[in-house]
Amino acid sequence: MICAHPIIVKTRTIRNNQQVYEEREERLELYEDSVVCPDEILERKDVHDVSYKAFSQGSGFLYLHTIKGVRTFLVKEHPGAWMDAFRTNA
Repeated sequence: MICAHPIIVKTRTIRNNQQVYEEREERLELYEDSVVCPDEILERKDVHDVSYKAFSQGSGFLYLHTIKGVRTFLVKEHPGAWMDAFRTNA
């Protein structure tokens, strides 16, 4: 593994007729030939670029631009190190 960055996965469930939002922390892992997401494994050659959009609260979205579209991940810390590792090991 070259690098990993924590991401937040939100789920919505119904309990006792009420919506409940739950957050859990996962990791976005960067390898030489792949990017491992919580629900899929992307081949490195299929990811064209990465970008980041910050919110005012300090969190933001990390975007993976792939051949299948853009994958969006919620992050609470700036993913600069992960993005740099992706770009330098491309």
